[in-house]
Amino acid sequence: GIRHMRHQRTALLCLFIFTATYVQAGEWNQWLGPNRNGIAIDSPALIESLPERGIKPNWIANENTIPGISSSGWASPIVTEDYVLLFTHKKTKTIDGKLPPVKFPYLPPEKRTGMTDEEYKQYEVNRRDEQQRRAKSYRYDEFLYCLHRKSGKLVWSNEHSSVYTRFAQSASPTVNNGRVFLQSAGRLARCVDLNTGKEIWSTQIPGEFRDEYLQSSFLVVRNIAITLSRGLIAFDADNGDILWQIENEDGKVSHCSPAIWDSPDGPVVICNIGGGDTKAVLASTGENVWELNVGANHSSPLVFEDKLILYSSSRKNGLLCFELNNQAPKQLWQYRGVADSGSTPVISNGLVFAQGERRLACVDLSDGREQWMTMLDMNRPRYSSLISADNQVFYGFDGVLAFKASKKEFTPTMRAKIDRDGLLADEEVFREKLGINKLERTAEGQIEAEKLWNRQFSNGPLVCTTPAIADGVLFIRLKHGIACYDLSSRSQ
Repeated sequence: GIRHMRHQRTALLCLFIFTATYVQAGEWNQWLGPNRNGIAIDSPALIESLPERGIKPNWIANENTIPGISSSGWASPIVTEDYVLLFTHKKTKTIDGKLPPVKFPYLPPEKRTGMTDEEYKQYEVNRRDEQQRRAKSYRYDEFLYCLHRKSGKLVWSNEHSSVYTRFAQSASPTVNNGRVFLQSAGRLARCVDLNTGKEIWSTQIPGEFRDEYLQSSFLVVRNIAITLSRGLIAFDADNGDILWQIENEDGKVSHCSPAIWDSPDGPVVICNIGGGDTKAVLASTGENVWELNVGANHSSPLVFEDKLILYSSSRKNGLLCFELNNQAPKQLWQYRGVADSGSTPVISNGLVFAQGERRLACVDLSDGREQWMTMLDMNRPRYSSLISADNQVFYGFDGVLAFKASKKEFTPTMRAKIDRDGLLADEEVFREKLGINKLERTAEGQIEAEKLWNRQFSNGPLVCTTPAIADGVLFIRLKHGIACYDLSSRSQ
């Protein structure tokens, strides 16, 4: 109700003031938005259904604007002031001719049958060694692109020589006080000027590096820049000096991004540090406050007022809610209906929305009771996180799904696809336009329909990324670029 919404806004405002990172409405200055909770602040009224003709993008930045964005990682777009930022990691072949065939390809679980645990462990050692040898035939570079928010035109790009990682380095940038903070490959922290793209500082993170990819996005609080790089580490945001470091000596790895809780003793950083462990430390000193092990890993902690939501990759642990205090947090409830490898839930209207294993669940924040559950008609959705604006929740995976943040029932406001031209429209619009319903009446037609459908949506949303929404405009990373759509009611 209105009282809850006022309470929510007051709590958000308090968090800004206490952490000294106030951002205005219309900002999405870090992954999962201004407060790293997926909520767009003071969003204008949004449309509750797509127009019959769909929505054309305000602009699309494709590979003519941002060269080499295909196969360059899964960083999400960031929106701040007049800019949209995207971080990419690119490899370029440096030798002529073909490389020898791969002897040790990745084996999915179903192809490991007949292998003992020891044999598979050795296979993985061989695979990693082979990939590192092959990597010497390529050069690696990182690009931070800055686009104009209104036009999508390139303002500047920052190119940085990089190193091989097993998967493309994909940390999303974080903007604070005119500076862009990045975790680069090879355990390197970097800070770039927002207006010029010039490097302000770079600091090598202590510790061994081989080929690890570490995807955590920086959190900046009270001029301290904090990230997870096989352990939490904090830098002076002005000069990159290391203020404190908590190294994971047992090699545990998580790609979680840290969250902040405004405790009575000052800002507390909460992060899933790997191996199912969640750690809380004082932002100022790194001093330990508490630790938990509830199986949360790549998903990021979700802090709302004095509640903490942790989300596990196993339904044995599922979704857990804790009350935060100065001592160890108190568990309030547990919901085992969903689990996901890396998706982060979102809270809206006193409800927690979480997706995992093609399930989408709505749970009451106060007691953890399921309000509704629905199945998603998507191919293996995971890692992408939910976001919320104007009492709607958005999920961008192979399309764009939006629904009302309501406990009554699952009420979609948008089940959309993005075609090759960038048109955002309901699936039925495209089915009719392409004659899919007619084609699917025969077995031969079904094969043709599938080919036609795949061609039409060859440049849809890039899976495993999370959209940004600011001032009613949705910014979404595509397989070959970035597109933005005005979803505000003013656009109609």
